[in-house]
Amino acid sequence: MSTDREYKSIIEGLLYVWGDPLTFSDMAKLLSISVKDVRRLAQELQAEMEHERRGLVLRFLDDAAQLTTRKEHAVYFEQLFGEAKNKRLTNSARETLAIIAYKQPVTRVEIDAIRGVRSESALDTLLDRGLIEEAGRLDQIGRPILYRTTKAFLRAFTLSSLEELPSRDEVEAMWETSDAD
Repeated sequence: MSTDREYKSIIEGLLYVWGDPLTFSDMAKLLSISVKDVRRLAQELQAEMEHERRGLVLRFLDDAAQLTTRKEHAVYFEQLFGEAKNKRLTNSARETLAIIAYKQPVTRVEIDAIRGVRSESALDTLLDRGLIEEAGRLDQIGRPILYRTTKAFLRAFTLSSLEELPSRDEVEAMWETSDAD
């Protein structure tokens, strides 16, 4: 049997690991306690965190909670990560990265043909972020550059090797599941 202190510790851990807002009902199911108790414990945790001026803040969003950083600390995070590096990848960059991950080594022309649009900007972004690198040149007219993923790509996606990438069937199954939702 857990104490309130332990439940608050677990709630904090759940919110930290999940990252996105987590509903009180989901937390209640995980902890096997009532939604009312989870809400109360979360409010107590929020007050404690605010009283201690922790770097993380507990925010409530309708029927969910999420851990965020203090807005007044944003300037330090920007310095740490650099404003440009902190931005998420665009859809075109993610799409380009997926093509490279599964088809490598691959040329820009091949990527463009698969995507149906030019990929120069996405390639520049991925190169700047260190997620891809040049893997030599193709032995044909123009000697186009070949691209492959890097160790930074593996780290970013918590993969030990490319063999851990989901298969095409697994990816299609994920899309089918998300379409059903």
